[in-house]
Amino acid sequence: MKLLSTPTRRIVAISFFCMLAFQATYFVGVIGCATYTLGADAAGVSALVFLLNVVLVAGNLASGPLIDSAGPRRTLLAVCAATSVLGLAVWLAPVSYPGLVAAAMALGFSFGMSTTAIDAYPRYFSEDAGELARMNSLNQVATGASVVVGPALAGWVTTWAPVQCVFAILALAPLPAVALVWATREELTAARGEGAGCGAGAPGAGGEAPTQDAVPGLFVEGDATPAPDGRAGVRGFLSDAAEGVRLVFGRSELRVLFFIGFLGFFVYGAFDSLESLFYRDVLRVGADWMGWLSAASGVGVVVGSLLVLRIPKQRLSTRLLAAILALVGVGSMIYTGTPIVAVAAVGQVICGIGFGALAPVRTTLTQQRCEPGNVGRVSSVMRMGMNSAGTLPLLVSPALAAAFGPQAVLFGASTLAALIGLAFALRGDE
Repeated sequence: MKLLSTPTRRIVAISFFCMLAFQATYFVGVIGCATYTLGADAAGVSALVFLLNVVLVAGNLASGPLIDSAGPRRTLLAVCAATSVLGLAVWLAPVSYPGLVAAAMALGFSFGMSTTAIDAYPRYFSEDAGELARMNSLNQVATGASVVVGPALAGWVTTWAPVQCVFAILALAPLPAVALVWATREELTAARGEGAGCGAGAPGAGGEAPTQDAVPGLFVEGDATPAPDGRAGVRGFLSDAAEGVRLVFGRSELRVLFFIGFLGFFVYGAFDSLESLFYRDVLRVGADWMGWLSAASGVGVVVGSLLVLRIPKQRLSTRLLAAILALVGVGSMIYTGTPIVAVAAVGQVICGIGFGALAPVRTTLTQQRCEPGNVGRVSSVMRMGMNSAGTLPLLVSPALAAAFGPQAVLFGASTLAALIGLAFALRGDE
């Protein structure tokens, strides 16, 4: 097929099908089954989401060494095949809470590994920075499309079949990805192998360890020589991590960006465990609406991301970022403020636009406000803040929901985000 005739096109399609499998089954499938089929409360849903998030990070960490040794192609072949088997098993097995726990953890692990492999795949086809940027950008387009199509497809399935049947998508969506991965061999593997082989410059051959220069744009085996003392390596890692924290919290302009990002993802994390209860108990709609409204949010995310491209560079500022956070809060207030589905849909679109704009503006400002030698450590601290923000609400949201109700908690979190965003906006730029 001409449509899939190049590695770039195939990798983009692989990204779409892998993300489609996750987006269609995470919210509507895992959380939907827990809420609608098993009648789980906030604590039960929170536990599922918390375990999935923790194991997802483990999948990210575990996939790195595997990709470096076996390559992204073999890694994705194994992960996609295993994901398809997982979907078939959950689809056909009786629904139970322990089964959903196991499914959520397996789904999180496979998603963590597949996304890391997809991120690495373009580096095996090009050394040109422009081509790599193009491939990565197209992968993001595929991801955005899956956020719209996945929940909408899952919502359609639940209109005529039990919620559990959503896992059929998890079984079927990875199959085209397997075929595409099989046809997409890494073009730079041979050159990489030569650079890491047993020639004069290879480790163990009496020469210097090969470096990144052996294959421009790729790291090869041996480019990171272990420290003579393992304890010194641990101390060095901890020292670098502490330096990143010091850089972020020691400079007010970076500290503000950290807290704006933290609060934005905090609202998103608070929704994960209570949103399905809001659908069931307040909006009083079926599980299919979990898909429809999520798709509406996905449309907003695409719109928000595209709008950022039209903002002049000189207008990118902390004040703009804070205003976007306020927009996320206002959209969430509209989304959770009434029992009317049409109003919730409008709120989802507005909230999606805000989240779609929040991430690229924050990332750009972070890169502009730290030196090139510090951007890695600063970025890692920013990412740590966002990831913890999405997980921390899961520890307290069940108790708050029991005391005040899911809608009150969601609306309160939304209002807080809007007010804090407004406060930062009025404070002005650093």
